[in-house]
Amino acid sequence: MRKEEVFIGGWTLESLKARSQTERHQVWKRARALHSAEGNHLARAIERLGLPYAEPEPLAEDSPLLTQMRTLFATPAARAAALEATLDGMPALAGLDVLLHETLGEAYRRDPAAAATAEVLTAELMASLGFVEAGRKDLPPRCVARTGVFWRRG
Repeated sequence: MRKEEVFIGGWTLESLKARSQTERHQVWKRARALHSAEGNHLARAIERLGLPYAEPEPLAEDSPLLTQMRTLFATPAARAAALEATLDGMPALAGLDVLLHETLGEAYRRDPAAAATAEVLTAELMASLGFVEAGRKDLPPRCVARTGVFWRRG
């Protein structure tokens, strides 16, 4: 019986295959950032898997999901969720992510481009409210997106 190779962080090829494109991209990005032999070994293993691991592009303009997301972002509830998350010291996307998942459900959670689109739409919303980027932060584990921009008054 052949024992499967275990990479830094406890990753195996099977556990990497089970992850989404976005999650593999995050693992690949963190592995490369280690600047170590172990990190480079894991990054190369992800590259050799042949599965997509790049950060997904936002949804296409003709996507029905994009239309639904834009409609949701135009609501007072979306503005309130973004501002509340920002005032709580989190990325605005943290509040919006929960709202998106509650409203759009699986369509939002399962499309790898949806989180990237949510980040673009969040940037548009926050800029229109007079906020400027102030760095990136991790989002709570309950969120579909993993990181987001933290905003401050401009």
